[in-house]
Amino acid sequence: MTTQQSMCRLTIGGCMRPVLEKARLRILIVGGGIAGSTLAALLHQHGEYPVVVERGGKNGASGYVLGLYPLGARVLHGLGMYVRYQEISRKMERYILHNSTGKVLKEFSLTEFNDAYGDIRGVDRGLLLALLRSSIPEENIFYNATVQHIQNNPYGAVVTFSDGSAQEFDLVVGADGIHSDVRTMIFQQKDYAYKTTGWGGWGAWRSLEGFDGATYRELWADGWFVGIYPVHNKLAVFMGGNKSKLLQFTAAEFVEEIRKQLPVGILQSALQSLEGLESAHFWDLEDCRATRWFSKRVVLLGDSATALLPTAGIGASMAMDSASALADELSRTDADYLSLALEKYVKRQKKRAESAQKNARFLARIMFQDSLPASMARNYIVRLYSLKGLLKGVIKIIN
Repeated sequence: MTTQQSMCRLTIGGCMRPVLEKARLRILIVGGGIAGSTLAALLHQHGEYPVVVERGGKNGASGYVLGLYPLGARVLHGLGMYVRYQEISRKMERYILHNSTGKVLKEFSLTEFNDAYGDIRGVDRGLLLALLRSSIPEENIFYNATVQHIQNNPYGAVVTFSDGSAQEFDLVVGADGIHSDVRTMIFQQKDYAYKTTGWGGWGAWRSLEGFDGATYRELWADGWFVGIYPVHNKLAVFMGGNKSKLLQFTAAEFVEEIRKQLPVGILQSALQSLEGLESAHFWDLEDCRATRWFSKRVVLLGDSATALLPTAGIGASMAMDSASALADELSRTDADYLSLALEKYVKRQKKRAESAQKNARFLARIMFQDSLPASMARNYIVRLYSLKGLLKGVIKIIN
C-alpha cells in the first residue's frame, strides 16, 4: 500500500471508498500491467476515477523488453506521453536473421514500414509502466493486493479482496494476464483455450556498449534460438528453445551450451556478461484465446482476453489499442448502458486481437523448428518473404 493508504488503517475496500465516492462509474481494474495501466491512465484523462489492484509491489519486478508498434505508441500521443516515450526507447531500423552458424540469413530494413506507419521502438517494460502510471493518482493504485472472489450480478459486481474486505463496483476489468484469475472466476473452461508451442526460454540484460542500438537480431537454429534487442541504455538477450531440451539446464548452463555452438561474432558476444541469469524466470511460449470477453459486469482486456506469442512483438501494442477502445466506450456510457458499451468494445477489438494472434502463431510455426531438415527448409522459405509478407496480419490492423 501507499503511505496514504497505510495511514487510513482501513481495509483495501475501505481505502477505495474515498476514491469511488468521486467516481461517475465505479470501475475496478484487476492487474496493473500494460493493459491495466493504459486503461487507468486513459480513464483518468476522461475524468473517471478507476481503482487498480496489482498483485506485485510498487517497486517489484516489472518485466522485460517490449517492441512497441505505432498501434500502441499512438495511445501515448493521446496521453501526452509520446515525447517522454521517445526518450526512454530506441527506434528499430533493421531486423537481421541469422542461421545456426551465425551467418546472416536475411536482413529486413524497416525504413519503408516506419515511414508509412510510424516507428517500431524497443522499450524496457518497467520504464513504460512507470510512464503510464505517472498519470494515475497514487491513491488509485493498490499494490500487493489480489481479488479472491467476484459476485457478478446484472447491475454490479461485489468483489472480495485478499484481506477479506469487499466492495461493489459497476464494472470489473480483468487485465491480469494470460493466466487470468478473473477469467477463471467468471468464465467456464470451454470459454477459453491455451495453445502451447512446446518452446520456452529465459531473458537477461547486458550492457549495450559495442552493439548497434537500432538493430534487432535473431538466430534461428534447430531446437533453439537467440534474440538480441536494444532498448534505451541496455541490451535485452533472449535464449530459447524446445522445453524438453531446455529444462535439462539452468539458464546459465544453457547459455554456455549455445555459446559452444556459435562462432566468434556479435551473437556470441551478446551472451557474455549477462546480468541476472541466476534468478531468470523461465517463460512458456504459449498463448490463450477467450471466446467470450464479458459477462454481466466483468470484462476482459489484453492478455486475459487474447494473449499473443512474442514472435510478432505486437502483444503490448494490441493491449494498449484495446485499452483505448474500452476507455472510449466507457467514457460515452453510464451504468445503465454498460452492457451495450461492452458489446461495442468487443465488436471493435476481438477480431483485431485475433488477427494479431494469428500472425504471431504463423511466425511461430516458421520459427520453431526442432530438426535440422525442417530448419533448413525454414531458412529457404524465409528468404522468399518480404517484411510485409511476414507481418501481413499486423499491417492489416495498423491500416
